[in-house]
Amino acid sequence: MRKTGIVAASVVLALTVVGCGSKESGTPVSGGSGNTSATGSAGGEKKDGINSALDLAAAIDSKGDSKKSAKITFDMSAGAAAGESFKGEGAFSAEGASPSMKMTMDMGSAKMEMVLVDKVLYMKMPSGVGGTSAAKPWVKITPGGSDPLSKQMGPMLDKIDDSFDIDKQLDQIKSAGTIDKQEKTTLDGEEVTHYEITIDTAKMAENATDQTTKESAQQLSKAGVKSFPMEWWINSDNLPVKITSKITAAGQSVDINATYKDWGKPVEIKAPPASQVASN
Repeated sequence: MRKTGIVAASVVLALTVVGCGSKESGTPVSGGSGNTSATGSAGGEKKDGINSALDLAAAIDSKGDSKKSAKITFDMSAGAAAGESFKGEGAFSAEGASPSMKMTMDMGSAKMEMVLVDKVLYMKMPSGVGGTSAAKPWVKITPGGSDPLSKQMGPMLDKIDDSFDIDKQLDQIKSAGTIDKQEKTTLDGEEVTHYEITIDTAKMAENATDQTTKESAQQLSKAGVKSFPMEWWINSDNLPVKITSKITAAGQSVDINATYKDWGKPVEIKAPPASQVASN
């Protein structure tokens, strides 16, 4: 149970952050509705022809084929009462037939690494967990695999692939969000446009085409979450450099922050040596 729990938590975190980390939108539970208009920035001025979430999606989509890799740092906290937090860093690439990514995560009581290559997920586990050892610290999750871990967690790998899918990400942006405010500012010395967005969970449940997103929105609605805020900082290339979100339910809040850099620069992502992979 402990092995499965660690893997499940790590994969869920990967889905959240890699979803953020897809070049196309960066949003963990994305929104955006072509039927709603953004308010202007301070003074009522609208920036760069982006007057709605639909415009924002189109602007991001315009860069969809040019820069498909980036480095990412992230943190996620579930509030003081829950006492759960994660942080980490990594890189991803959407080049080729299937995406690849690598992450190093600090989960407080455990540190681990993840590598996704050719639709196979490798996880470097704490020694002794899942049959790992000092010599073989990695476990392997394979789509359609016959081992118990692959059977249980393998179906989630397709969702990691989906996180890099431009059409699905942009569909999520369009499905449920309204731009409330936008303004020109600077972030770490770079000129960016800052967007404040509200995500409507009922609209997301109704309009999202991805089943997992739809089900997540339905669960949020049942928990009484009618909407939640997101903030995006987009650079002059219409690529995200920072994204934050905050979801509050039953008195508990989950905050996710992700930053991106080096868009379009090569990243090296390789599977661990077979000699270091334990048998599941």
